[in-house]
Amino acid sequence: MNYEAAWKLMSDLIAELRKSGETIPTKVMSDLRAAKTMMEVHKVDQSRSENLLRIEEYLTTLETFLVPIANRRFGKEYIDMWLKKLEETHTQSPKWEPRFPKNFPVGVPRESKWIRVEASEKISTEKIKHLAKQIGLKSKTQTDGCVLLFGKEQKLKQFVKNVAKLLREDNKKR
Repeated sequence: MNYEAAWKLMSDLIAELRKSGETIPTKVMSDLRAAKTMMEVHKVDQSRSENLLRIEEYLTTLETFLVPIANRRFGKEYIDMWLKKLEETHTQSPKWEPRFPKNFPVGVPRESKWIRVEASEKISTEKIKHLAKQIGLKSKTQTDGCVLLFGKEQKLKQFVKNVAKLLREDNKKR
């Protein structure tokens, strides 16, 4: 099942119902948010199969509540079309693109402060690492291409100041 597509259909149906003047209970909105949150959690940690069960539970609860209301509000043709779209999501395989948590870098000593720096056209990964090494910071290139810098807080602040100065000077040249 493509959970994200099913969630989007539920969300769109809720929006249509609201536009038509239907009041959506807080519990339904909470279930919609909870389903989305569980999908995001599953993207980060796909090893826990119970997350999928909870996502399915939330989506089923939403469907059970929304279908009768939409049928009453919009008619049988509309709900049949919507159910057909929902059925298509059941035949699609889930499209989970893993997301790596950006808040907790692996391999950074507890006493160290850290920042993530994304390379750009103006400053390359190599330049970031070179500037960090000059100041005395340690660096690691992460799988998403960002550079993780860690060390003492003062050195990190100095690094940020140096990069800002470098970028300002580069902008003046242009």
